[in-house]
Amino acid sequence: MGPVWRELVGPQFPAFRALCLQPSPLQVRAYPCPRGCGCNHAVIPRHDGTGAVAVCRCNPPACSDILLSAFEITPLEVSRARLGRALCKALGLTHKFAEMALPGTFQFGAWSADAVPALLTIQVQNSSFRRAVAELAAQLRLPFMLFAPTPDFLDAPSQAILQNLHAGFFALNHQLILTEAGTLQPSAPPGQLFIAFNPQPKEIDLEVAQRVFALVRNLDTEKRLGPPTLLTVFRYYCIEELSSGQIARKCGCSKPSVLRRLGLIRARTGVDPRDLRRLSPHIAKLEEEMADARAGNLRARGFMEEEP
Repeated sequence: MGPVWRELVGPQFPAFRALCLQPSPLQVRAYPCPRGCGCNHAVIPRHDGTGAVAVCRCNPPACSDILLSAFEITPLEVSRARLGRALCKALGLTHKFAEMALPGTFQFGAWSADAVPALLTIQVQNSSFRRAVAELAAQLRLPFMLFAPTPDFLDAPSQAILQNLHAGFFALNHQLILTEAGTLQPSAPPGQLFIAFNPQPKEIDLEVAQRVFALVRNLDTEKRLGPPTLLTVFRYYCIEELSSGQIARKCGCSKPSVLRRLGLIRARTGVDPRDLRRLSPHIAKLEEEMADARAGNLRARGFMEEEP
């Protein structure tokens, strides 16, 4: 029910509700006695659908009837589909939803070109969490990324199971921030969070990174666009892995302006900017090498000018 979720989530209930809560098809038939006597009042819905009346079941009745609003008698449940899409959007994952043969566990996405599975498990005990970890390890038999609301149930046996498969654990309360608007923001760029699961660098990747970086630099000087520049958008999106909305806010421009520049990069390089994110270590290294070379040239020029 709404009041129960509000008590569990606290001040962030409105944002959490907007993020992933939805009405449940279950019907509320009992309501706890506010006096704490241990009985549950029978819930009788109003004919006009505006709420209900909770009637005391004690014999003889010891409590007055309780008028309940529609919010108080509407059960709420987590929409796995909505939560999965929100997680993928915030963490830069490919949306891939699949139910698992485990209570409270499902796959919501995949990471990188290797399609490393990203799974969420919601448990309420150490034993059930450990059982979920063990069964996932037995079923998948390959590296995967396991998410949970908190790290409270991650004990030494569970850690050992994950380490044996080179799997990773991520606590949502550490990796994500819930905004007042009911959206999720990562605490760090996904490329940093999941660096252990990035595909191993290949020589062809370095060649692609060099070609794309050169094309974008040349295009940036060729196309005299207003701010933000193509190179700025390229750097924020492909290296720092910011979203188009985050780039727009950072640059003080509109989101369509950012999307147009990403489209131009895609058209001239022949590579989707999202695919370039996996090359971000190479591209960042190219930028560092260029900056070092530029600094070296400036120092050499200054030295020559100082000579008599």
